Amino acid sequence: MKLTLTEFVSLDGVSQGPGSPDEDTSGGFTQGGWFVPHMDQFFIDEAASWLGQADALLFGRRTYEAFARDWPQITDPNDPFTSLMNSLPKYVVSQSLTSGSWHPTTVHLREHP
Repeated sequence: MKLTLTEFVSLDGVSQGPGSPDEDTSGGFTQGGWFVPHMDQFFIDEAASWLGQADALLFGRRTYEAFARDWPQITDPNDPFTSLMNSLPKYVVSQSLTSGSWHPTTVHLREHP
């Protein structure tokens, strides 16, 4: 089994809230959506290729909850991510989440240290 990490990080180390202004405002973060203006067709094709190699998706609770809220609503058959994001098995590691609503999802409860 191979585990591959995909994370969007700015050159100055920001990874919070890349997708939209209201994605993650925790800690007073006001720069949400910083990544989207820089996406182009080359990047979309490349990212779709990466996702096409996945057998499953692994999430922490916060990312899973955001994705589970949004991705089931995305049904555009021309979107290169829709089919895989909504059909691949999802695994979530969490200290508080006990079940998932975005199927198929398996939640692994992480015990408090």
